[in-house]
Amino acid sequence: MTIGLKASETDASYGLAEDLVSEVAVLIVGYRNSQDIVDCLLALSRATASPAFDIFICENGGDDAYHRLVDALISKGGPCLRGQSPGIAIDCNTNRFTDVERLVLRARSSNVWVACASDNLGYAGGINAWLRPLSAIPTWQAIWILNPDTQPTESALAALHQRAESGRKAMVGSTILDSLDADHVRFRGGLSWQKLAARDVAIGLGDLLNVSCNIAAIEDAMDSPSGASMYVTRWCIERIGMMDESYFLFYEDMDWGLRARHLGLGYAADSIVVHKRGTTTGSARGSSAIPVLSVYLQHRNCVRFVRRHFPWSVPLRIAVSLLYALRFLLQGAPNNSRAAIEGLVAGLRGEIGRPKERMAQ
Repeated sequence: MTIGLKASETDASYGLAEDLVSEVAVLIVGYRNSQDIVDCLLALSRATASPAFDIFICENGGDDAYHRLVDALISKGGPCLRGQSPGIAIDCNTNRFTDVERLVLRARSSNVWVACASDNLGYAGGINAWLRPLSAIPTWQAIWILNPDTQPTESALAALHQRAESGRKAMVGSTILDSLDADHVRFRGGLSWQKLAARDVAIGLGDLLNVSCNIAAIEDAMDSPSGASMYVTRWCIERIGMMDESYFLFYEDMDWGLRARHLGLGYAADSIVVHKRGTTTGSARGSSAIPVLSVYLQHRNCVRFVRRHFPWSVPLRIAVSLLYALRFLLQGAPNNSRAAIEGLVAGLRGEIGRPKERMAQ
């Protein structure tokens, strides 16, 4: 079964049919952050033998960034070696990549497919650009979406796989930490949507890592796995479809998780993933240093999200965005205060997709 595709869209398989994909396809979307991806793949190289996986990277940052990424991956001390060239020519009329190179991990037999996006496709677009050709390959049973600035521990994937299988879960989230030696948790599984506050909150934020937790209660509270680490089964994708690319960046993972909630969301406590947070979007920095584009898209897309899932709470979301704008102003970040308001207005007007004028600025 293909995943929401026309028959003609499955023709360009990038040589994948000749090298059947392993049980799990690891998907990573990068944007000019090659060192983050190198570190991520070095961590993946140490993963347990089962389940087997192959890696699929979409570089959204253009040709130069793509070539820098490939060079970094195969450099001395890098995680990869060059693999055999794809056996099938890429038809650029039926896909969204201008170039694809096949590498292999030095430490194991996993293939690493690195693709150059024809344009900045956004987060969901980068994921979907690989899901389309993958849908024609029958061997994989799940995808694992990782932020490029993550470093999973050795058993992180195995724990996700086990929870999905044992609990018949559609999506599964990890324990997210800010650093490997952190004593406190950043996420337990993922996010919960506060309806009366019209905002999402991280489940388990600030919990002591080594304190036992109620897995069932966490799974009951989850509305989406954290986008830093999302394990998604094939049968789930076949039922709910791909990510919504209209968000471009921010809230597409929350939207996808909420669409899958009725199928079952899971939490694998032993799946430990370190997330540096914000090396691509800048979202982990102080108020005045957060890029205005990130602020703009967060507030624009949240309006779209609540309109789709909780339309009665749009007035609440307007108030929340205005409060954020006031806080930015009081913290000495007037540009971000303005971006929050402009994003709010754009969301109310129904703007979707890549904000080309703002990105040009």
